[in-house]
Amino acid sequence: HKNKHVFLLISDFHSVPMASPEIASLSWGQMKVQGSTITYKDCKVWPGGSRAWDWRETGTEHSPGVQPADVKEVAEKGVQTLVIGRGMSEALK
Repeated sequence: HKNKHVFLLISDFHSVPMASPEIASLSWGQMKVQGSTITYKDCKVWPGGSRAWDWRETGTEHSPGVQPADVKEVAEKGVQTLVIGRGMSEALK
């Protein structure tokens, strides 16, 4: 896919008052998350962790956009607030 930066950022964990790791650096095609040695292209971030976000897992594309399975994965972590980044060019719907 052409999008260079998209992330699901989770905050306000129900049972444990933890914040999601911060995005430590962001540039076209590279994103670093505080506390991780991995450089992501796209990632999911939640209190206590992060992982690469491979759009092929759920069929996410610029259009129709983020799929319910992507949201479900992070919502099951017990979050109250979910922030979905739309990418550097805001191309993700």
